[in-house]
Amino acid sequence: MSTKLTNKGNSIFEIEATVEKEAWTEAQNKALKKLASKVKVEGFREGKAPIELARKRINPNDLLNQSINEALPAAYSAAINEHNLRPFTSPEVNITKLDDNGFTVVFTVTVVPEVKLGQYKDINIPLETKKATKKEIEEQIEHVLEDNSDLVLKDGAAEMGDTVVFDFKGYIDGKEFDGGSADNYSLVLGSNQFIPGFEDQLVGVTSETKKDVIVTFPEQYVKDLAGKEAKFVCMVHEIKTKKKPELNEEFVSTLNLENVKTVEEFKDYEAKLVQNRLDNEARQDQFNKILNQIIANATVEIGDKVLEQEANSIKQDTINQISSNGLTYEQYKEITGMSDEKLDENFKVEAKNRLTQYLVLQQIAQEEKLVISRAELDDYYNQLAKTYNMPVDQIKNIYKNNEAQVLNSLLENKIVRFIRANNIPEVKEENKVEEAKTEEGKTEVKEKKPRAKKTSTTKKSTKTTKKEVSEENK
Repeated sequence: MSTKLTNKGNSIFEIEATVEKEAWTEAQNKALKKLASKVKVEGFREGKAPIELARKRINPNDLLNQSINEALPAAYSAAINEHNLRPFTSPEVNITKLDDNGFTVVFTVTVVPEVKLGQYKDINIPLETKKATKKEIEEQIEHVLEDNSDLVLKDGAAEMGDTVVFDFKGYIDGKEFDGGSADNYSLVLGSNQFIPGFEDQLVGVTSETKKDVIVTFPEQYVKDLAGKEAKFVCMVHEIKTKKKPELNEEFVSTLNLENVKTVEEFKDYEAKLVQNRLDNEARQDQFNKILNQIIANATVEIGDKVLEQEANSIKQDTINQISSNGLTYEQYKEITGMSDEKLDENFKVEAKNRLTQYLVLQQIAQEEKLVISRAELDDYYNQLAKTYNMPVDQIKNIYKNNEAQVLNSLLENKIVRFIRANNIPEVKEENKVEEAKTEEGKTEVKEKKPRAKKTSTTKKSTKTTKKEVSEENK
């Protein structure tokens, strides 16, 4: 097979490849056998008729298309290997010439954008820790009490923080409108679930009373309701209020916390939780700053087409999310007050940030030869099997069609561990100690395994967001 490479710029290459007669004939024979295996001919079992007899019953266009499909993968693989290209997306395919002697095809290939790393080791970002305040600890304890509160019926009037159980119907210009009614709805006053002004007007209502609530929908709302005045006829059934438990040893005992029996022990326990959270946030912030510096030190050239594809992918994800929440994209634009142009600009900025981070991390993996071995993958499956108390073969069967995505996820976490180990002083020291122990044969510390997470086959799914990266800091 002969090929010709043309650099079109912006990470795009064209490869003109000629599939010659021998390969073309082989592809045609494979295609004929594949299609013949599904042909029914009277007097023969399906797919068992003589090949020439079956050929007469096969549409010539189907045979041609199948032949091309048989030949293209090998031609494409040979072409990119010959020119040592690393495709970033699926190629565009254009057949420019075809006859009995073969065909000529042009593959338009978008390759992995060029990345030049700057400094990505020994970046000194100090850890900025802070001590938990008395107020933060008291708020944490208050949250625990709130979470363990009981909802009890209230005889008096509803106040902010109370739960009102009621039916309501919404009217505009005297006509009931879609989506404006519900029965036995539980609303926590002050939760801001409803449009501004609605919850305030329910303050003071009592059980088994009727209340008309008059509100005006915001200007930035769905088109049919934006700026319109509405009346909601509300029938209140119950008022419930939270009854917080008293902070005493009886309450502490109900929490079943290990080695926590007294109120003072409980306060110490919660204080440690607050301090741990603050420490984790500090480490996360430190890591994010390191990552940002690594990205800033790198030079990444992302072609317009790659950027456009990623922006379109983000846009489609956004549309799907909006749809799952019961809104259309048009309604979303009305609510946010953003134009198509502004939203597309935002998608493009997000696409550039995502791609830049993804490409820099992948380049680090390439430079440092970070890969996931079969043993590491098997270890991951074994850990999942233990976690979920399932046979490991069953775990492998669950992931068999998504193993590439699992490998991507494991590699991302390995890159994160590498960055932490080569930039954060205390982690460096920990690694030195553990490496020494391993060399002495005393102990081998297993790496923390990431949780299984659903991914897709798109490029987007292989990107590590800063939030995901920072999880390794915890």
